[in-house]
Amino acid sequence: MSNVIEGHFGPAKKQRMKAVTYARDFEKTKNLPYEQKFANLFALCDEAASGKFETVIIAYPEVLGDTYEEAMISLSLLAKAGLLVAVAGASPGVSI
Repeated sequence: MSNVIEGHFGPAKKQRMKAVTYARDFEKTKNLPYEQKFANLFALCDEAASGKFETVIIAYPEVLGDTYEEAMISLSLLAKAGLLVAVAGASPGVSI
C-alpha cells in the first residue's frame, strides 16, 4: 500500500502552490459577532475561487477563532473553499 496521495494537492502537481496570509486584530474583533469578526476570512475564501492561491498561512490556531466553535466554523469555511491551512507556530503560552 502506498502512502502517496494523488488529487488536487498531490505530488503530481507541477506548479508550486501559492499562499496568502490571514491575520486579525484580536482586540478590535473580540466582542463582534462571528460574521463581522471574520469578514476578512469570508472575503479571502471568496477570492480563493480566482485560483490565485491554494494555501492560507496563519500564525497560530487562535487566529481562526476565540472559541472551539468559531475555530471549527472557520476551518469548515476554508475547507469548503478548497484551501489548505498552514499553521506557522504553536499557540502563545502553550508549552508542549
